[in-house]
This record gives sequence, C-alpha cells and structure tokens, in this order.
Amino acid sequence: MNTAVSETLSTADAHLRAFATLAPDLPGSGVEWLAALRRDAFKRFEDAGLPNRRLEAWKFTALDLVQNGAFTPAAAGRAPEAPALPGPEDWAARLVFVDGRLIDGLSDIPALGDGIILTTLARALEHDPGLIQGHISTATDAAGALWDLNAAFMADGAVLHLADGVRLETPISLVFLATGATGGASHTRNIFTLARGAEAQVIETYASAGPSAAPAFANAVTDIALAEGAALTHARVQDQGPAAVHTARAVVDVGAEARYASFALALGARLSRQETDLAFSAPGGRARLMGAYLGRGRQHLDHTTRVDHAYPNCETEELFKGVLDDHAHGVFQGLIRVAPKAIGTDARQKNQALLLSERAVADTKPELEILADDVKCAHGASVGDIDADALFYLMARGLPEAEARRLLIGGFVGEVIDRFDAGALGEHLHHCVARWQDEDAGGDDD
Repeated sequence: MNTAVSETLSTADAHLRAFATLAPDLPGSGVEWLAALRRDAFKRFEDAGLPNRRLEAWKFTALDLVQNGAFTPAAAGRAPEAPALPGPEDWAARLVFVDGRLIDGLSDIPALGDGIILTTLARALEHDPGLIQGHISTATDAAGALWDLNAAFMADGAVLHLADGVRLETPISLVFLATGATGGASHTRNIFTLARGAEAQVIETYASAGPSAAPAFANAVTDIALAEGAALTHARVQDQGPAAVHTARAVVDVGAEARYASFALALGARLSRQETDLAFSAPGGRARLMGAYLGRGRQHLDHTTRVDHAYPNCETEELFKGVLDDHAHGVFQGLIRVAPKAIGTDARQKNQALLLSERAVADTKPELEILADDVKCAHGASVGDIDADALFYLMARGLPEAEARRLLIGGFVGEVIDRFDAGALGEHLHHCVARWQDEDAGGDDD
C-alpha cells in the first residue's frame, strides 16, 4: 500500500519555488526594468536566505517564526464581512488592502486636486510605470534579504506623488489587513515622492481582519523621496493579531532643507521588526524619528534605525520608548553615521524602556559613528521599572495602584507622541496607547 506523504515547506523554500510561477502574473510583468529588478532581487534572496542572528543587525531577533511558519505568497485578498477599519477618524483619502491587494469597496480615493497623484502600485505599473521608476529600493547585503523578498514579490501598495508646492492638510490613511486565511505572506510596497516644497501627512496601519485571524506574515516596504524643502509627517502603526509576524522598512531620502517626521508604534503581532533607513542627500535636512513599543505575553518587538549624515548642517532627533510586561522582549538598535564632510551635524538619540515584569527583557544598542569635526552628537539609553516615588505620590492622593500605574505609563509614552505631532496623527496614537492599556493582558501565551 502506498502512503502519501505531504511536504511542508519552509517560508523561504515556498517562495523560492513559487517565484517562477507567480512572476508572470505580478503587476508590471511586462515592464522590462521592473522584471529585471525582480529577478535580481530574487537571486540575492536565493543566495542569502532569511537573515539570522549571526548577522550583527539581527543579533537580537530570530526569524524562526517566519522560517518555520510555512508562509506562502498570499492569494488575492477578499474583503472580510463588515471589518472594523482602524485609523484616524478624519482623512483625505483611505486605501484599504486585504492580504496585500486593494479592496475598492472598502477604500475611498477621491480626487485630491491638481498636482496630487494617489493610486496603487498595481495601477501605476499598468498605466504609468515611469511614475515609480527609480524609486524602488532593494537590499545591499544579506541583512536586508527580507526587502529583496519584498521587491521580488511586491503585488500592490500605495503610490503618492505631490507636485511642487502642493500641501495636504489632512492625513492619507493606508490600512493593511491580513486575514491569515491560507497562511499567506503579503509583500506590499508603498512609494511616496514629494516635490519641492510639498507637504503631506500619511499614516500606515497594519492589522488583522478579526480577533481570530490565523497566523499571517506581512512584509512591507515604504520608499520615500523628499525634494528640496518638502515635508512629510509619517506614522506607522503595527497592530496585528497575536499570531502574526510583521516586518517593515521605511527607506527615506531627505533632500536640501527637507523635513521628515516619523512615528513607529508596535502594539501587536507575536514577532515584529520595524526598520528605518534614512539618508540626507543634501545639506540642511531635518529628521525626527520617534517610536514606541508596547508588549506583553511573549511578544518580540524590534525597532532598528540607521541614519546616514553625508552632508553638512543636517539634524536628527531620535526618541524611542518601550513598555514591556510578562515575558515580552523589546529591542532598539539605532546607528547614526556622520561622514567626514558632514560638518555642522546635530544628532541626538535616546531609548528608554519600562519593564513591568521581572521576566520582561529589553535590549538596547544606540550607536554613533562620527568621522567629522565640528558636530554635536549624543546618545543614551535607560531601562528600569516604574518610578516608585511617583507611584507612591499618586497613591497617597487617593488613586488606586492600577490607575496610578496607568497614568504613569500613559505619560511615559505620551511624551514621545507629543514630541512627534500635536494634531490628528498624535491624537490617534494616544488613542492606540489608551486602547492597549485597556486590553486584558490575558496571561502568558506560549
């Protein structure tokens, strides 16, 4: 008697086997430069494999949940019934993607005025591939193999282009829902290009389509190019389900006198890594990189940033805060490089983490690499528990301990939110933190 043996592939093997079959049907398959970019990225991933802890950039974060999760490239998304759509209440446009593909019925993409193009990656590649040519980043070494995997398999995402001097006062809301219906891996690619003097606000929200969603793998990249004097306020909220894996990267080019402000918030997922790679490509740019990670159970939340100061008189401010309970593990890695000719650089970097449990772990690694004189640079990190004196002070004035702890945690995280934005995006981030505090910890999950 013959016994059928089913083969369970690793995530890497599943993607390696799928590329030849899926590539002809991916958006832009007939665009020569894109097809070459996909092939080159796939070959690099094939050679490197998934990043591992032997690589310095990944020493604190293992991708076992990805490798052993048997995630396969997701099929076209289907809209869940009456989904709750996260994001700010007020938005100029909202694009909703399910398992990596736009769902028209859930989206609202009005005409936003002259000089504004808001579309999707798939539609841009069909109608105007030149709009995004030259704006798709790829990896430079084995540590970036996930981003090559994204370049090879990217199927959809948001494309935003603002012409000279155009200003958007209300945020663009991008919502990415993962159903996990087939153990799928979605590879979304967003591209934002702001011309001279343009200004915009964008929020990306990654969530699961319901509390019982199966494991899913979201691997997202956002490429950003800011021309002279442009300004982008950019928030990323990771709030996926407890069995999800989320990896994301923002690649930012900051032109002369341009300004970039970002906030990366990690609340959900079993494993999460949010990266930011920012480079100043002309003098006078300014970057503010803010973020927070709130973990409980056995969550692993990683924030990694790299900033390249290659031109004079640029400024970077980084502030990341973490709150970790139960067995949660938080990671912050930040590297600021100052090139020999980058005189007048002003760079500050700080990471602070609160441990609410003796079993929680925080790894922090702020770094400065300074090769220039006449610069102002500083970095620091601290890890501890809630201030006992502040807690006693609040309880002595009649507050129950739970409420006093809530106020202290809210104030600790709220400081970095307020430094990022005092408008609609900041208000929404405060709501996200308050909701996290309201949720039942649910014990230690295995």
